[in-house]
Amino acid sequence: MLKFFFHIVFSIFLAFSSYSKNYDNIVINGNERISNETILVFSEISKDKSLDENSINEILKKLYKSGFFKDVSVEIKNNNLTISVLENPIIQTVFINGIKRKKTEDSLYEILSLKNRSSYNSVLVKKDENTILNYLKEMGFYFSTITSSFQDLGDNKIDLYYEIELGNKAKISKISFVGDKKFKDSTLRSVILTEEYRFWKFISGKKYLNEKLVNYDKRLLSNFYKNKGFYNVEIESSFASYLGNNEFEVIYNVASGKKFYFNDFNLKLPIDYELDNFNQLNKIFNDLKGEKYSLNSIDKILK
Repeated sequence: MLKFFFHIVFSIFLAFSSYSKNYDNIVINGNERISNETILVFSEISKDKSLDENSINEILKKLYKSGFFKDVSVEIKNNNLTISVLENPIIQTVFINGIKRKKTEDSLYEILSLKNRSSYNSVLVKKDENTILNYLKEMGFYFSTITSSFQDLGDNKIDLYYEIELGNKAKISKISFVGDKKFKDSTLRSVILTEEYRFWKFISGKKYLNEKLVNYDKRLLSNFYKNKGFYNVEIESSFASYLGNNEFEVIYNVASGKKFYFNDFNLKLPIDYELDNFNQLNKIFNDLKGEKYSLNSIDKILK
């Protein structure tokens, strides 16, 4: 039994030893632009000069996560911890094609993560594609597509291209209010900023689908109802329903709830405050008692 126990302990010790290796020196190969010191900072190598398989994998992940390297290998051999890297190419110039409006094009260049002289990173390219599409959606271009590519210039340099097909703007052909809305649609339409598309509305950009504007309208509707006494109102939106032919219907679902009224107001003052100095506020309290709840009234009190 003792022999069997010794055999198990010895086996565990050998297994641990096989996965944990010591090294005396760190050797870095393949880097041209990124200094050895920077690579060591990225890798966060511990100072005990002993690494197991999990630690080596962590070093690999951290170096890849930096975004500067296309390929990385880490191994301990001949008492050396060798880190070999292949750097991502440098982006000499970023091109955005397909946008006619210069102001829009300039705005897109500003919001990109990858810019001229950046290190190419395929993950950030996908991120920038989504950033461009989201920006265009805010302008009403919900049918835009984008394709990215690069041209190898040699010497580990590239030009990066974003080819954009804008498509047509998404028109809001109908705005609907459903649920327990209490008010006429015409009244509620006067509260929000979003407008239904009409051919004579040449200047207004509010006739095109914009998610941020719809969310802002939800807040406007909520405040409108709360000023009418509906303290627990909830405004939901399916955002938009596609009707075909580049047209959408924006639907606001209203759950107004019951109407609330002001009851008693209590003013709690520090003991060294004179109550007579607040007669004007007490008059407001008396005037509001029994009136419907209103955000504007609360704001008046606070002012």
